[in-house]
Amino acid sequence: MSGARGILSSPTVYELWSRLVGGERGRRTIVRDYVRPDPGARVLDLGCGPGELVDHLGAVRYVGIDVSDRYIARARHAFGDRAEFRVGDATRLDDDLRDFDLVLAFGVIHHLDDEGALRLLTAAKAALRRRGRFVSVDPAAVSDDRTLARLLVSWDRGQNVRAPDGYKRLADSGFDDVRCEVRRDLLRIPYTHCVLECSAGPSAEK
Repeated sequence: MSGARGILSSPTVYELWSRLVGGERGRRTIVRDYVRPDPGARVLDLGCGPGELVDHLGAVRYVGIDVSDRYIARARHAFGDRAEFRVGDATRLDDDLRDFDLVLAFGVIHHLDDEGALRLLTAAKAALRRRGRFVSVDPAAVSDDRTLARLLVSWDRGQNVRAPDGYKRLADSGFDDVRCEVRRDLLRIPYTHCVLECSAGPSAEK
């Protein structure tokens, strides 16, 4: 890994970049508008990175998974007294990761090809309780975006940035109720995101 993609594999550099572009504000907005965790909810965060989301979730029971041992080490150092963190593949979850109220994947699906994305979505659904919800956020390719926004999205480390309907089509294959929303206000810089909010069953709570 080289260039900007390699640099951002460092937890310290990633956290600095996130602060500069307004990542904290974006996380607050996503939690408020889509995650909406109840106190005591069980939350599984796929691709948790250095664990910064923990600060925004309140009194939940949190488990974070990330493939990077560097990110997990940083997360344990910062939040290990409040949450559990594991090194692991978000598309192939441990058997004990079941019955969660919420499964989250922030900035993960656009790193995966369709086959990998479908494995993640299948694993996420299997980890949810019957009335659970899955929420994902990823960069989105939208043709009517301004040139700068399209350019910034094209620089993302993920090699599978999709149009919003591409993300929704993947989620529709596994979830009964999929809501797809485009957001352009999550960062300080011009950047377009696709947010999916998916229910594990037709009787899921909204």
